[in-house]
Amino acid sequence: MAIKYALLALLAEKPQTASALQQQFIALTEGTQTLNIGQVSQTLSRLERNNFIARAGTVRNPSGHQVEQYELTSAGQELLTEWLERPVIRAMTDRDELVTKIAIAATRPDWDLISLLDTQRSAVLSQLKELNRQNRKLPQQRTAARLTIERRIYDLEAEARWLDRVEALDAPTHTDTPEGQ
Repeated sequence: MAIKYALLALLAEKPQTASALQQQFIALTEGTQTLNIGQVSQTLSRLERNNFIARAGTVRNPSGHQVEQYELTSAGQELLTEWLERPVIRAMTDRDELVTKIAIAATRPDWDLISLLDTQRSAVLSQLKELNRQNRKLPQQRTAARLTIERRIYDLEAEARWLDRVEALDAPTHTDTPEGQ
């Protein structure tokens, strides 16, 4: 999961507390991704158990409590380096609700597949319009907000093209099932 690697990357800069890591992550992602303190604490526990991080002493937090700081170990640095060098590939096994909905609708003569596709396409175009409006307001820099919005724009544009392709395909026949092939 990306959170453990994000925490390792933040710890590569300097030893930090769980709260500081949470705040830095949210600031780094410009609030486009949330991260609760429980998830940070659990992830740090697992990373420590697996010797990717180690305790680096305690510091006093703003409320006056002593809190643990963590630092990256050499094994953690190796894991972080491997992650940075490895491409992110979406698994074909990830479930896609839209594919499932369309696949089922395509086999049901009592369901209006074209209406389903039109409704989805309309929602996609509406999202694209809003995201493009937001994107125009952002500086031309690789900020988390711009990267998040532009990634979503490209995903939605691909989905719109895919919906057009689905509509152009022939309806399945009863022999088009895996067992019938």
